[in-house]
Amino acid sequence: MTTEAVAVIPEPAAPPTLEVVPDPPAEVTIAEIAAGVTSALVEAWNAIRTRHPDVPEAVISMATGGRASAVELAHFAPRRWRLRDGDGLHHEVFVTAESLADGAEKVFGYLLHEATHAANEARGVDDCSASQYHNKHFRKTAEELGLVQRDVSEKWKKKYGFAGTALGEEAAKTYADQIAALDKAMHATRTPDIFATRTRGGSGSTGSTGGTSDAEAGTDAGEDGEVPTGKKEKEDRNYIKAVCQCESPTVIRVSPKTLERRPILCGDCGMKFARQESD
Repeated sequence: MTTEAVAVIPEPAAPPTLEVVPDPPAEVTIAEIAAGVTSALVEAWNAIRTRHPDVPEAVISMATGGRASAVELAHFAPRRWRLRDGDGLHHEVFVTAESLADGAEKVFGYLLHEATHAANEARGVDDCSASQYHNKHFRKTAEELGLVQRDVSEKWKKKYGFAGTALGEEAAKTYADQIAALDKAMHATRTPDIFATRTRGGSGSTGSTGGTSDAEAGTDAGEDGEVPTGKKEKEDRNYIKAVCQCESPTVIRVSPKTLERRPILCGDCGMKFARQESD
């Protein structure tokens, strides 16, 4: 009788369970900070367009707004970019680096404000005058996109209409992922130029901007918060000397009204320039 030998081969053991280790966060170089913010703004704009198809494509950019950032933190400019191939024209949406200091949610509100202008441009609706008065057509579209009106004085509203906007609670929830991505990309903020200070808490009122307060009108507000009437104030050209608090103080020449109206800070000592007393 033949006996067969049967080799019993055990089933291969299951591979050991590997612990899921998240990838280490990518190092962000200084040179990539602005690019990261711009990329987040592009994604935010695309998210707005997904929900509101009337909002057109636009070239999205972010950089310093220079001295104009004192009153303008974002703008929409129609047909400013021409394609290299062909004659196609595209709109521009610009967000200033200085606005990043207001935080991701407010910056998204500025972007949504510009999207309102963009949607009205696509619809052929005139929503803003050359003097930056935002009319009822702007208000209607702004509310449609999720913006709410800020509480401003009647005098300010008479001059700028419905320009004072802020991100509504519902829109903040809708775009929570985009706001979070924008916040994550904000690794730094830009220090405003010494000669261009602004109040915090919203976008400026000149240009097509996101949200404004009484002290953020297109021309300077007085120390008592009174908003200008729009008439040009005669500038005092009798400049005076002003000095900072450095050990070897820097001397600047400035209009007395300008020095009285707003603080001018030294970039080294961080102190306000004060009028130099005559010897």
